[in-house]
Amino acid sequence: MKVNTNFTKIFKEIHQEKWVALSENQAKVIDFDANLLRLRKRLGERRNNYVYTKVLRFDTEYCFSLAWQND
Repeated sequence: MKVNTNFTKIFKEIHQEKWVALSENQAKVIDFDANLLRLRKRLGERRNNYVYTKVLRFDTEYCFSLAWQND
């Protein structure tokens, strides 16, 4: 199965700052909600068949880093 790695075509403005459930190949948005638990409950018994992610704002740049603190 080919997995989608480019989400620019499937995430719309309405998905910003919300949790989305993606199909297994991550090519299609199944459903979305501001609350992850409510989204999973709404998807019912098939809820474990989806990939979940939170969509970040489109107008913000993000830089992820890892910091270690030694005591």
